[in-house]
Amino acid sequence: MKHLLLTIIAAVVLVGCGESAPDISIHQAAETGNIDAVKQHLAAGSDVNADAGSLVTPLHVASVFGNKEISELLIANGAGVNAVMEDGRTPLDLAIELKMNKTADFLRKHGGKTGEELYAEENEFASKSSKSENSR
Repeated sequence: MKHLLLTIIAAVVLVGCGESAPDISIHQAAETGNIDAVKQHLAAGSDVNADAGSLVTPLHVASVFGNKEISELLIANGAGVNAVMEDGRTPLDLAIELKMNKTADFLRKHGGKTGEELYAEENEFASKSSKSENSR
């Protein structure tokens, strides 16, 4: 009985020691440049590609505000560098539009593309695929 009680106490302590998400959303943390809150979210298992509405991810928000350090952290933890919002814009589009040049350069170096570039690639692939099927 004593062993069982110690096991239960140990389990409760271990479960209670896990990271919990901060009081602000990961999007708010990206907006305000609160890297500690972003790290807490990541440690707590928050979705790095969470949608705040209109398919806006934390990386979109970090790009709008030029939070390069947070952009780096998000991408290092699996954020979609080419996530597309409902209006077709990517984090790179937002950084370019708002003249967040360091963030835009960083996104480019990590495979970031504009919505227009992604659309062109998609159409090029579809065109090649269609031609290939027609030649059979």
